[in-house]
Amino acid sequence: MNNIPTLNRAWFLPIPVFIIFSCTSKNKVLYSAFPKLDSLEVVMPIEFLNQTNWTTYNTNGKTILVEYGINGNDNLLIHQVDFNKGKYLEPIKILREGPEGYNSSTASVLFKNKDSIFVFPAARQSFFLYNSNGKQLDEFTYNSKDYTRYYRGGYYSSPVFINKKAVLTTINDTRYDDPEYFEKVSPIQFYDFESSGFTKHLNYPNFVFEKHTASNYTGATVSQMPRNQLLINYNFSDSIFIFDVRTESMNSFYCGSEFFGKPNLLNKVPDKRREFEYVIKEVNYESSFFHGGKVYRVVSHLENSKFYDYSPYDILQQNARVVSLIELDLATKKLKYYKMPIAKYFVFQDNKLFVGGVSIREEGSETYRRFYEYTLE
Repeated sequence: MNNIPTLNRAWFLPIPVFIIFSCTSKNKVLYSAFPKLDSLEVVMPIEFLNQTNWTTYNTNGKTILVEYGINGNDNLLIHQVDFNKGKYLEPIKILREGPEGYNSSTASVLFKNKDSIFVFPAARQSFFLYNSNGKQLDEFTYNSKDYTRYYRGGYYSSPVFINKKAVLTTINDTRYDDPEYFEKVSPIQFYDFESSGFTKHLNYPNFVFEKHTASNYTGATVSQMPRNQLLINYNFSDSIFIFDVRTESMNSFYCGSEFFGKPNLLNKVPDKRREFEYVIKEVNYESSFFHGGKVYRVVSHLENSKFYDYSPYDILQQNARVVSLIELDLATKKLKYYKMPIAKYFVFQDNKLFVGGVSIREEGSETYRRFYEYTLE
């Protein structure tokens, strides 16, 4: 871990974005409409999961949705949805205990392909490679002096592999209430499989230094773009960041809306009551995706700015928190906004966007999961 290349803390260059003026008033935003909307219902497996996290992988031109979680036997259960076939594929089970177990109460999953499944146990100094039969193929140690390890922020994680390295979102053993938390933690690091350790790390943007946010807003998400570029998303920022691996340069692009609310960074660590209020009231830029030359960003926010004066419980009772999708065209730098249902999964394939993960219904002996199928422009 010596002589690790890093980036200067004032690393990003702001790039101007031309916003399509979309506010019809202070309290409303003009949403665009997708050319077409359909729905798809998929029969769920008999052993389905109520609590899931998710990722995706590409195979033969298709994007496979991967949802995973801990089953009733405390083992890792992985389900996959093939949208071309309109069905769940055969489940994958990975044992928690035993000689091939990942030995942790929770774990995150990333797919390189259907037979290369990386499992990241929480609070361990190593991670594992499995195949689709649940057989453990290899173990990789982090070899980190400050207990740096993989960290999934939120429900979603994205696999990024560049030049025999895995780009991982990370944390270390720095306490969340440390006044210099954002200075001491590297949110993204490059793991080199040949040297068995981290060889490069990226810092947080400097505007967050000496600030605080909700504990579950501190992580990053990272997605792969063409030409060895990375799309980086932070919950607390109305900009997205693009890092060029070859030149080690970082650019920022505005990808938010005044209507959704300006991200509110705090001057001190919030107590439990303040953190609960923060999560209910403040805008949350949850995740970003690159598809077809555009950035798509999922954001949850209050339906109207008037709700900011309501109590968190009144906001929840009135279902005043909603989800929107921001589209940033990187060629024109123009922004569009779309209304979204309350959902967990956002899967892009060809000219389609499949959205779901929340709505299910029962009919006879079968349970169906509903996905909304949007046609992209």
